[in-house]
Amino acid sequence: MKTDVLVVGAGPAGIKAALTADRAGADVILIDESVFLGGQLRSQTQYFSNLPKNIDSGLGIEIYNELENQLNNSNITVFTNHTMVGSFKNGNIGVSNGEKVLEIQSKKNILAPGAQEEALIFPGWTLPGVMTAGAAQILVNREFVRPGNEAIMVGSNIFALEVALLLQQCGVSVKAIIEEQLNIQCKDTSKLGEIGNIPIFTSSRIKAARGRGKVEQVIIETPNGENELYVDLICVANGFRPILEPFEILNCEFTYKKGLGGWIPKYDNRFLTGNPNCYVAGNAAGITDLGPILLTGEIAAWNALGEIGLVSSIVVDKKIKNLWVELSRLEDEYVFKERLNLINNTSAIKY
Repeated sequence: MKTDVLVVGAGPAGIKAALTADRAGADVILIDESVFLGGQLRSQTQYFSNLPKNIDSGLGIEIYNELENQLNNSNITVFTNHTMVGSFKNGNIGVSNGEKVLEIQSKKNILAPGAQEEALIFPGWTLPGVMTAGAAQILVNREFVRPGNEAIMVGSNIFALEVALLLQQCGVSVKAIIEEQLNIQCKDTSKLGEIGNIPIFTSSRIKAARGRGKVEQVIIETPNGENELYVDLICVANGFRPILEPFEILNCEFTYKKGLGGWIPKYDNRFLTGNPNCYVAGNAAGITDLGPILLTGEIAAWNALGEIGLVSSIVVDKKIKNLWVELSRLEDEYVFKERLNLINNTSAIKY
């Protein structure tokens, strides 16, 4: 199967990249390992306003629905339940649904596999009832299942607080928010006001979770001693890290950037990696917010279109300049500086 652009990962960055390429006249194939498109966005009920100018503010699920509607009205070929499993000697990409391998000959590849939540290891962490905040969000918003009755949230970043609020809204009693650092990590003061009377323990950590076959009790170490809470749900929001496996398949180079989530593929200001046919987009290019995630998909797509020759370099340069200006406006200052630092140190990449 031949295509101009292959996009791996149908989260917001991948969908945006695919739509951008499609509208410019490229043949596009979009694949995702899940049976659902949209990644975590389709399960998010929080409100997003820090978005690119061409996207209306709204709930995560509303933004996803609009992207899905645009996909349905495009010429993009979509393969769900397909995973990138390898590359052939001729450079073609192999994708599989678990039964057969499909060989795709693409001129350019945009990889947007996203990020995965970091686990937190403590005694009892494998007991049923311990889950990531993202898993709890999916259970509530996608499966309509209340994951527990009494809970604690481990972590105090904005995602942790959003999920804590979600749990409260569906009838879960959130007994505490546990933060290992000295200060709460969420910078959104309005979100701090929304969590109301949930006790927050800073400079604290889980010592152990206990229970017979499931979580029944958690022991928390605080500066004032140990606290014991009876809960059946422990949600962990321990941050995210970029997914790297597709880049390893294509022999991309990697670098470590703490401010971008850890190990990430090296890329330049075009979001082009060390593989001259491979672009990166979304959280795989550095953990960030929804607005910047969408912009990275556009930047990668326009550069791929220019390399293919479907769009003139003059048009591409103008588009990219405007998108970078918007990225600097929307992205967290620290994250954006880390991104620029990465780009300014990619001279070792040989194309």
